[in-house]
Amino acid sequence: MTTARFLKSPARAGAVALAAAATLAALCGPVQARNVRLMESVPDTVRLTRTHEILGNLDLRFGGDTARGASIVRRDVVVKGVGTTKVKDVGDDDRVRPSDHDLCARAFEDALTQLAFAARGARASAIVGVVSNYEGVVFDDPTHFECHAGALKAAVTLRAQLSVGPAAPQPQAAVPVLSPPPAPVAPPAPVPVVSPPTPVDVVPPPPPPTFQPLPPAPAPAPN
Repeated sequence: MTTARFLKSPARAGAVALAAAATLAALCGPVQARNVRLMESVPDTVRLTRTHEILGNLDLRFGGDTARGASIVRRDVVVKGVGTTKVKDVGDDDRVRPSDHDLCARAFEDALTQLAFAARGARASAIVGVVSNYEGVVFDDPTHFECHAGALKAAVTLRAQLSVGPAAPQPQAAVPVLSPPPAPVAPPAPVPVVSPPTPVDVVPPPPPPTFQPLPPAPAPAPN
């Protein structure tokens, strides 16, 4: 009985290798494509970042309604901010990976920096009507922005209107001004306790002299 031996052709070996690579890619894909959607607080992020330094004298208003009635000089400015694990975006990675919130804060700073440059280039005085616009999907909230965090970076996409003149007041300001703590009130000075005057010793007057009557003279003896 003759045993037949079948050798794999190069084409079949290549197909097997491609199938193995595809399987490995399918297994690794979800890890590499991490995309966590977060809703971050605008006031909290402003306090933790350099927002006031970035904006300078520019006014900032989140929420689409804040663009109503504004004198728009440039419409629908879309920027994408990226926050990475690099120290100050250059050099080596952080020794410990920042949290998703920290990466989102870095991406928020990057997006606001781009908006501030655009506003100054358009001679605008305010950035209003700011909404999240991740991949063209609008998320409109006056106190939150949308952030997407991956394994090594986070992204924040914002769309804004650039206007001139004072921005309309906003019930919940997106850029709160942190007032310094009030100066401590000094306690009132203690009222000195005044001791009553020491009474002066009064020397009582000497008693009036007592006059004792002299005894009667003895009668003369008879002769």
